[in-house]
Amino acid sequence: MTIRTTTRERRFQVIDGGRVPGAPAPVPLSLPEPPVMSASELAAEMAELYALSLLRDVPFAAMADPHHVVRVDATTRFTLHELLCELRSLSWFDGGTFSARGPVVLAAHGSRAADGEADHRRELRLNGDGQLTLRTLFRGVVSGGASDLRFSAFHASDCLTGEAPESCPRPATDAPLSSWVRYVERSAGAGLGRPGADDVSVLSWRTPRGLAEDMRASHPCRTFYSAALMLLARGSAFDPGLNGPAGGPPGVNGQTVLSSMAETAERAFDAAMRRHSRAGRLSRPAVFAARFAAMAGLDDPAGGGNDTILAALDELTRHAPNLMTWVARRNAAAKPPACSGESLLLPVMPGDDVMPHRADCAAQGVIAGAMATLLKALFDTRRHARLRMVGVPGGGIDIGAEADRLAADIALSRSVSGGWFQAENHQDLRLGEALAIQTIRLHFEAARTNLSLGFTDFDGRAVTVSAHPGALGAGHASLRIDGRLAPWPLEQSRTAAHLAVV
Repeated sequence: MTIRTTTRERRFQVIDGGRVPGAPAPVPLSLPEPPVMSASELAAEMAELYALSLLRDVPFAAMADPHHVVRVDATTRFTLHELLCELRSLSWFDGGTFSARGPVVLAAHGSRAADGEADHRRELRLNGDGQLTLRTLFRGVVSGGASDLRFSAFHASDCLTGEAPESCPRPATDAPLSSWVRYVERSAGAGLGRPGADDVSVLSWRTPRGLAEDMRASHPCRTFYSAALMLLARGSAFDPGLNGPAGGPPGVNGQTVLSSMAETAERAFDAAMRRHSRAGRLSRPAVFAARFAAMAGLDDPAGGGNDTILAALDELTRHAPNLMTWVARRNAAAKPPACSGESLLLPVMPGDDVMPHRADCAAQGVIAGAMATLLKALFDTRRHARLRMVGVPGGGIDIGAEADRLAADIALSRSVSGGWFQAENHQDLRLGEALAIQTIRLHFEAARTNLSLGFTDFDGRAVTVSAHPGALGAGHASLRIDGRLAPWPLEQSRTAAHLAVV
């Protein structure tokens, strides 16, 4: 007896668009909920934005002088020391024992922040002695930092090509470096500056207002692309773990650096816009200030039934009355004069008619966190690896520290404009950091070889990502924080088996 099997191939159809064989499977990511603030943190956040609005036209060179006088109107003035005393009198900044328990600002799904998250945000706002200072006021969303007030050295490498950014397709990862240089010029207006050339935009940042206006008008990736081009042109070493084993595939190069940055920037923009479109998003600071104005003018004495807003205003009026008076008189001196019910509104930027829209700079924080993380991860940021730059004194600059400063500068510009809370800047930088780590993970697993890199994150922790070939041919990557295995950030847990391919 003969057995014959017949296969009718017409019943099967190949569907294009599936995952490339050997490429890692996409990882489902969950975006964090908006930051949730207690009444004391909300009062401190609003007080900080009020203070920054009063300091918009104060030269950065005068910020270190506690006796510098700031004029509000023809009869009202205060010193920087008096301003700090007003902020320090709030319970969030008083250096005492703090608990985030109590009334909270509701976010999406009625969730509230864990005590540890609020405590960590508070600790970053204080120095080693538990006090708020001018330095921590301007650099409070990133751990560490120098004791002086200055911008990142990477701003000096920011080169304006003169071309308006335009949408253009990304080159292939293995495209010539010239194609990638042209891409960053067209898509972000970035370029490689001449050594020692003065950048007009950086020289104009004598005040916080100049910083905020320039950051708002520039492409969010421009400075980071310019920094990467400068590092590549100067032959800065990559992380030694990216070279791979001897005889293996070639390690990282200029094309992989720029392609990784472009890929991660697109992911960061998509994540930021997804959060921006959520129904449970956090209201803008100007909205809270308008509620304060209505409550102070007795138009809404109950705060619309929101105990948190009412408690925050009560703390501001009780413990920082001078700050509230300075803000009210600044608004009264505005042209056209503000009515009495609007005395506690957040002052707008000079030259603007209204506060920034919530979509303005919505993606800047996430993109800054992602791009700064890639600079720290791909280039060698060990202590002995210092970059010598023209015009910079000393033994060179710390690439990791300057990348952190650059991210902090962008976060500061958003708060100076009055559009974003520092708590949002804190979360956005870490969201971008998590997206950059996921990009590194996908590239490591696709390489299917031994690779590793390390950097210091925005919270001062040592992060290590390593990969090695898996048993079935695909690469396996792992994440360590301070030497201990850690779960991948933003990764959704899979609670049950699911059908992946038919």
